[in-house]
Amino acid sequence: MITVSQILGISMDGITGFITRFVLTLITLFVLVRLLYYEYRKDGVPEYLFAFFLLGIIVFLICTALEMVEVELGFALGLFALFGILRFRTESIPVREMTYLFIVIGVAMINALVNFIDPINGIILSNAMVIVPAWILEAFLCRNNIKKQEIIYENLEDVFAGEDVLMKRMGEITGYTMRKVRILKVDLVSRKATIIIYYKEK
Repeated sequence: MITVSQILGISMDGITGFITRFVLTLITLFVLVRLLYYEYRKDGVPEYLFAFFLLGIIVFLICTALEMVEVELGFALGLFALFGILRFRTESIPVREMTYLFIVIGVAMINALVNFIDPINGIILSNAMVIVPAWILEAFLCRNNIKKQEIIYENLEDVFAGEDVLMKRMGEITGYTMRKVRILKVDLVSRKATIIIYYKEK
């Protein structure tokens, strides 16, 4: 009778270690992506949720496969750089999403490749060192509750009057507490300006 270990070409101890690392990786991805990124601030993008989960899984599996064969370091790094080239050239990713993308890849690689003296506790500790700071930062950002919005503004007099005047005017129009105003573009022909307002919701 052919066993799983014979099919994979690794020992049962290796299979147990692989499954343990994989389960811990799934748990970490769930906490990072589902609980922190998508749920905590209520503004996560479902498409990124899908991508983060599957990308973390496939990176973990690729790293595990690379550990079983001799691969030059440059080739391995180039392989993971390929993810950034393929994607993700079609549209720009916000900084927050790009950060989570990097975290997901990094966690998957650490869990698959690093040989801790105590594998289970080592993975749990290293993953906790990622999850806890992410949770603290998300809690801080959520507490500040700063939002931004791009708008088209037609009163160029306010735009040219300075940031303080423009912030005061936008606060009067929106009813929000303005934190910052950034002017992106001014069209003198149409007499319109594209600005981004940063405000705190009530």
